[in-house]
Amino acid sequence: MSSSPGAVALVTGAAGGIGRAAALRLARAGWAVAAVDVNAAGLDALAAEAAGVRPFVCDVADRSAVATVVGDIGRALGPPRRLVHCAGVAAMGRLLDQDPADTLRVMDVVYGGTLHVVRAVVPAMAARGGGQVVLFGSIAGWVPVPMGGAYGAAKAAVHFLAETVAAEHRGDGIRVVCVCPPAVETPMLDRMRADSPELVGNVRGLDPEVVLDSMDRALARGHLWAFPGRGTRAMWTARRLAPRLLGRTIGRLVVGK
Repeated sequence: MSSSPGAVALVTGAAGGIGRAAALRLARAGWAVAAVDVNAAGLDALAAEAAGVRPFVCDVADRSAVATVVGDIGRALGPPRRLVHCAGVAAMGRLLDQDPADTLRVMDVVYGGTLHVVRAVVPAMAARGGGQVVLFGSIAGWVPVPMGGAYGAAKAAVHFLAETVAAEHRGDGIRVVCVCPPAVETPMLDRMRADSPELVGNVRGLDPEVVLDSMDRALARGHLWAFPGRGTRAMWTARRLAPRLLGRTIGRLVVGK
């Protein structure tokens, strides 16, 4: 579905990283962009850079706040025809050494936030005859990585949600894409490098524009899954066909075992 004058896109996590790049790409393509993030200063900087971007401050982990902001967006700009949900957090470390509250906070934001946004947007979108829903998973939600259990589990839940929503709304004109990148050069990756250098090291992540190119191809082709970057789809395939071998290989790379 191409944009048309006045078409509204709702982008979460828009103050930085992939969300910011998505908001800029959509605004430059002629969409009216509702940019949602908890970071008000980051949203203001984004809106100052691109005409057509309207900032809306919201914590996606807060269900009532999400419902309110989606209503505000509808009144200010009109109902969204495309949702690009990028908001998320990460907490790296050995799973059973982490405070369970930190692990569940990741689930609340990554999975709970996705659920809240989808519930607030998709039923009305379906009632209007359809739209596009882009959710951001991760290859880490397919391939378990030591030190990444909290994040991986939350992203795996997002994958299941994406597949379920696609199946349940297949007849409603809702096109769902779940983008599953490896590491991407974002402020979140910088924080992960600082907090868990043994996991991330100095490996260069994908450019966010490469990830968005993959998203656009999946939307154009009607694919549910997008696996940006060289070797990402191969990792997904290996997880399905040779999980033990892949697990041993990753274990040696990450923890030397």
